[in-house]
Amino acid sequence: MFRRLLAVAAVPLLLIGLSSCQSDPTVAAYVGSDEITVDQIDGYFDQAAQDPLSSELVAQNRAEVKPRLVSMLVFIELLREAAKDAGVPVTAGEVAQVKAQIEPQRQMVTGDLALLPLDQMAEFQAHRLKLSQWASQGAASQGAAEKKYSDAVQAAEGDNPVTVNPRYGKFDLEKVPQLGSSDSAVKPASPDAL
Repeated sequence: MFRRLLAVAAVPLLLIGLSSCQSDPTVAAYVGSDEITVDQIDGYFDQAAQDPLSSELVAQNRAEVKPRLVSMLVFIELLREAAKDAGVPVTAGEVAQVKAQIEPQRQMVTGDLALLPLDQMAEFQAHRLKLSQWASQGAASQGAAEKKYSDAVQAAEGDNPVTVNPRYGKFDLEKVPQLGSSDSAVKPASPDAL
């Protein structure tokens, strides 16, 4: 009887202990065991505020910028995991190639992507493009490719639970750029770029 009572009392303590593992105030978000730090977000925010491409967006939506940055960085982590799980991981060389293609057209980037530094923008685009190409292979239609892509990202989120520091809001996979989103349309020079 005493052991059962002890076991019942231990469960809430165990749950509290597990949930507190992911409540470090220096972390803006966790994606599985990966961390996006508050320092990263603050640094990207400062860069965006000083960058002519994104400074107006920061001035108009100052309170929303850091949560948007967190969402974009979480999404990049999920794309990375989805591409890896699909067997199409992106190499550093591919990211560098996309960066070289984006740089001359960077002034045309709009939306939340404009908030990201060039390196993260290139990483986002390289993973998005490679996962999109993978999803399109053998797909009977654009809709089927979009579903395959979305399913892969959702599976990555399931395998890598997202926990966001409450001061940055919540991550919503439905509100991030998807396969053909114009908000993420920084097109490489050629379709065979990756």
